Order: sequence, then structure tokens, then C-alpha cells
Amino acid sequence: MLSFAWKIRDRSAWHVVGLTLLLALFMGVFFVVFRITYPVVQQADAVPQHLLVLDPADPGSLAVIHRAQDRSFGLVPAEPTDATVMAQFPAFTPSYAGAELKLRPMVAVPETTRQPRLFSASTSVLPAVPPRASNLPAAIPDAVLKAVLPAELARRAGDALEIKDVPVTDPENARFRIAVDASGHVTQVLPLFASTEPAITSKLRAAIQALRFKADAKTPVQWATLAFEWQNVSR
Repeated sequence: MLSFAWKIRDRSAWHVVGLTLLLALFMGVFFVVFRITYPVVQQADAVPQHLLVLDPADPGSLAVIHRAQDRSFGLVPAEPTDATVMAQFPAFTPSYAGAELKLRPMVAVPETTRQPRLFSASTSVLPAVPPRASNLPAAIPDAVLKAVLPAELARRAGDALEIKDVPVTDPENARFRIAVDASGHVTQVLPLFASTEPAITSKLRAAIQALRFKADAKTPVQWATLAFEWQNVSR
């Protein structure tokens, strides 16, 4: 099968040239129509027709010379000397004409001025406050320091778990690791905290070693963690 294709001629260059010429023509017409025309200034040559010589020795000529040297001569016209030529203006009379200033009498100031005293040293500026009821108990109950043991060792301990004559200020951090043998004696006491009072720590170790537990032949050595708490003495 034979087919033919129409070739499209590229005429973009001619279009650009034509548009450029059209733009140049349009700009030329624009500059001709809107051209700027400057006015022509014609200079006039002043030709003197008459010369007048002024002599400073003459008083009239001297007055003319002084008026010519004054810069405001052309702005402020000179008043005519003839009284008949002067314009008749209405007489101006100010509103304060005939008035006279007089001093007003001064107000006498008293010698001593007493200010009212709103407060004094004995005046109470605060309202009366009722007496506060005391929240302190009538008697502070006595407290003792007791050892706290885990359940597996608490069943071997008796009621004698009080630590006397040892002032422990922080019982929550005072913890020991203890070892109890089969006969119920404490053989090992190891502190589990950093002590800041060595004397109290020594007393606590001595009091722990003095504790006695029930004998248990089935358990040669039993380890447990011992803590402390303050408890009120029941009466």
C-alpha cells in the first residue's frame, strides 16, 4: 500500500520578521503622535532710553538709592505722603480699651492647719480573731520500735520483737539481712542501707542479735530481711 504525506512548510521566520516590522511601524507612529514639544522662549533685549544720575549729596536722590537697596521694596508698596490719597479705614477699637487691671484681695491662710487623724497607735485595723482551738491531743501516746519480719520467719518469732533504747529517726530505710540457725539464734546481721549514724547502727545490730526465735530442726539456716516501724503502745 502506497501512502503520501503532505509536507507542512515552516514559515515561522517570515512571521517573526513581519511582526517586527509591524511593531516598528506602530512605535514610529506612537512617537510622532505623542512627541514632546518644548516652548520656544524669546529673549527680549532691554535697550536703555534714558539715564538718570543720582547724587548721594541730594537728600531726594539719597532716599531713592536707599529704597532701591531695600529688598522688600518691590513687595511692600510705599505709603503715600499725601493724607488725601490714603485710604479711609474704619477705626479699630480693642475690647479691652479703657479697662484697668486690679489686684484681687489675697485669702488669709490660717497659721496652723490641723489634719483629721484617721488612725492612731491604739486603733486596731484588723478584725478580732477568735482563739484557735488546739488540735494537739491531750496526751501523746508512747511508741516503741518493733522489728517487722516476713511471714516465713514471723511464725518462729515470739512477741518479744521490741527494740528498746535505740532512737531510729528513719525506720523505713533501716533494713538488715539476718540469718537464723536451727536453734533460733541470729548468726548473721548484714545492713542493707548506707548508715549516717554508726553508733545507732551498732546498737541496732546488737539488739537484732539479742532476738530469739523458736527452734526448727528442719531448717539449719533461714535468711530473711528485717525492717522496723514505730508502733503505739496499747494501754
